[in-house]
Amino acid sequence: MDANTLKQMNKAFDYLFDALVVTDLQGIITDWNKGSEILYGYSKEEAIGQPVNILHVPEDTAQITSEVISAVETCGKWAGEVRMLHKNGHIGWIESMCVPIYDSNRQIIGALGINRDITDRINESQRLEHLAHYDQLTKIPNRYLLFSRVEHLIEQSIRNQSSFTLLYIDLDKFKLINDTKGHAFGDQVLIESSLRLKHAIRHSDTVARIGGDEFVVLLENITHTCNVSIMVETIINALNGQFVINSEKVDVSCSVGVATYPANGTTTDALIASADKAMYNVKYKRHDT
Repeated sequence: MDANTLKQMNKAFDYLFDALVVTDLQGIITDWNKGSEILYGYSKEEAIGQPVNILHVPEDTAQITSEVISAVETCGKWAGEVRMLHKNGHIGWIESMCVPIYDSNRQIIGALGINRDITDRINESQRLEHLAHYDQLTKIPNRYLLFSRVEHLIEQSIRNQSSFTLLYIDLDKFKLINDTKGHAFGDQVLIESSLRLKHAIRHSDTVARIGGDEFVVLLENITHTCNVSIMVETIINALNGQFVINSEKVDVSCSVGVATYPANGTTTDALIASADKAMYNVKYKRHDT
């Protein structure tokens, strides 16, 4: 297909929803249709003569270029889902295909990009994934995301012969707070607790709410007894004390159980159960003294 034939086809395709972008070998836009104007916000006159990377998020350009060149050389075309950059700065997502354009001598003289807006689909997919993996009240990871991360860390630890630690945290007498102050008040206590926990741990660690007033902190690369004790003390200090909820003060405290891989378990269930048991031992020992 030569360039003149492509341009004639492009005019016929002008009213399709797909955005058609034609470039030369240097990646300069030489033609595009109305679908591209709608998708990217540039008029035809504004776009022609510009490098095609004005349509990409800057930090994605090098990777996209590399993938396209490699795929075209190997398979004769490239297809994928990538981010796009609108003229107004808005970032969206497109489903894209790139095929080479040949002259009459079968020499590549440019490329044709066929792009379709899938921003709504990607956003909905991300929304559903967030719903599946994050606690809707506290906005921190839920048990499913935590278990996934623990399982990944177990696999990594097997390869690297390394260890990690789980902290199982339970708010003391939370049921009493719920019963006397109401569930809405109790929800605010849980939200505040999650915020305090997030501020108490490192960026590389994970805090998750796994149910009710129970939280788990996943500590990567912390297994030495002294370092674990410091983290436990940090978390206790963060949660123990007065919470101010809607101008009302309430005293909160917590109990923490510790389990380390692989000493206290080699599976996710075993580690969670071990940390849970350790937490209850701490709780009842304290209440008995």
